[in-house]
Amino acid sequence: MSRCLHCGVKIVDQTDVCPLCKCVVEAEGEAAAAERYPDIRLKGRKLELIGRIILFLDIVLGALAVLINYMQKGDIWWSGIVVGGLGYTLLILFFFIQNQHAGYRSKALTGVACGAAYMVLIDYVFGFTHWSLNYAIPLALITVDAMIVAMMFVNIRNWQSYLLFQIFMILCSGLCVLLSLFGIIEKPLMSYVAFGLSIVMFLAAFIIGGRRARNELKRRFHVM
Repeated sequence: MSRCLHCGVKIVDQTDVCPLCKCVVEAEGEAAAAERYPDIRLKGRKLELIGRIILFLDIVLGALAVLINYMQKGDIWWSGIVVGGLGYTLLILFFFIQNQHAGYRSKALTGVACGAAYMVLIDYVFGFTHWSLNYAIPLALITVDAMIVAMMFVNIRNWQSYLLFQIFMILCSGLCVLLSLFGIIEKPLMSYVAFGLSIVMFLAAFIIGGRRARNELKRRFHVM
């Protein structure tokens, strides 16, 4: 015996199509299983549809902003800020919502990194006075360092897994210090603070962590 999930009628013959609504019917056992377990694919399809709608709206709004900016013949291309903001919104949608398998660490780091890049874009649109390099990016690095410490306390049983992130932050803040030595970052105080904070936090975790920290680094870098 089969049953139509659309109109609910039971069909005793061997037809594969409901005589009322013309939908494909399923066997009684399959229908009961469908009632017992929710269709998670339906939720995924809805999120995908919402994502496509937002993508379409972002493209239309971005193109409209560029057109208005061009017709005004201004010296400032403010439409770049609009397009960048719309792109950041799409990132939040697709990476944070649809990419459910990504961990909160990856989501937090990606959000902060793209936010810093957006600050650089705003700085560039308004003449690139280097305030984004002098202050915004180092502040973003300090924010990530603070987030790593908070996540280590939240996930205290597996805190040593964040040591690799701390090393990555030392490299990022060290790059800012290197840019300051070449004169690209004109006011390097915040960069030095971010670099020093990253080193202090890593040393604190490594020294206080003791054997667990050493074993984690050996495992990560395949050191016997």
